[in-house]
Amino acid sequence: LAAAFLAAFFMTPAQAMVCFDEAGYERFKRQFEEREIAKGTLGKGDELRMLLLSNKETGTWTMVIKRKDGLMCPFSSGNEFELIKPKVTGKVV
Repeated sequence: LAAAFLAAFFMTPAQAMVCFDEAGYERFKRQFEEREIAKGTLGKGDELRMLLLSNKETGTWTMVIKRKDGLMCPFSSGNEFELIKPKVTGKVV
């Protein structure tokens, strides 16, 4: 599974992206001990959703696209993830 995930980053754009069904996605999350921390819709409608996963202990993160057919497709990942507290601007009232 990890090899397939890594291979996705070395494929040319014409090659297929590695995607998982619900069971495969759950195994993927367990393998990297990442949990969903954010989500959003990409574009108009609900055809694509973005999910952001992270592991608070290791600092790893993965961005996943959830397609309309339910398949989950990791497309980016990295290290040193941290949430940044927004700065408050303007006057405090």
